[in-house]
Amino acid sequence: MVSRSRTSAASEVDRVSTGVPGLDSLLGGYPKGKSVMVCGQAGTGKTILALHFVNSRCSRGERTGYIAVEETRDDLFDQAAQFGWDLKSYEDRDLLRTYPILEERMVEAKYQYDSYSAERGFGGLIDLIDRDIENVVIDNLGILALDMNLSHFRQQLDYLVFSLSKRRCTSMFICDETTMSKFGEVALYSVDGAIKLMKRNNPYTDSRERVLEVIKMRRTPTPVDYVTFDIGKGGIEIVP
Repeated sequence: MVSRSRTSAASEVDRVSTGVPGLDSLLGGYPKGKSVMVCGQAGTGKTILALHFVNSRCSRGERTGYIAVEETRDDLFDQAAQFGWDLKSYEDRDLLRTYPILEERMVEAKYQYDSYSAERGFGGLIDLIDRDIENVVIDNLGILALDMNLSHFRQQLDYLVFSLSKRRCTSMFICDETTMSKFGEVALYSVDGAIKLMKRNNPYTDSRERVLEVIKMRRTPTPVDYVTFDIGKGGIEIVP
């Protein structure tokens, strides 16, 4: 639980729901119009956390974009359906717009050209996002940064964060563990919030469990300890 003083401090900032009730109780939601980085190894639940956010915003009538770098639109919709979220209905009402970069990348791979190369930076992503989009997920940002050096990555991430913030667009960047190992410390300075998902051995039961760490969330009292969570029929559930 969050103390009254922590809840009061969190409420001073305009926020949007994470889509996960237990996480909202801890953070009060994500800062509205700001950027949050979600990182972790494969299979830790990063995309599921992003889909929670998408479902939450669309259900409230907010136009939300999903830039899918590694998955097809159908794969995303099928994954969401497992948790009872009908993304197709949001798309039909123009509340959800998917930008399937994966398909473009496969065509480019076939003909050996790249619209989203490291040299081009993240400017193409900004041009892709419609002006009326209020929330956006970019999954996985790391794929587009594989060949960037440290200074270029920092410059481009700063530009991405700044440009979306100017639009008052609440943004979530999914990033893989490989990219975070290469750019992690630099990336954390650019974004307003950062959450790391991981699997670990419980030191008391010696069983595997999923935990998340709120590395930072500006103007938000954050938990110091790891937060245990499960992935069930309704998606991510914070373990009391």
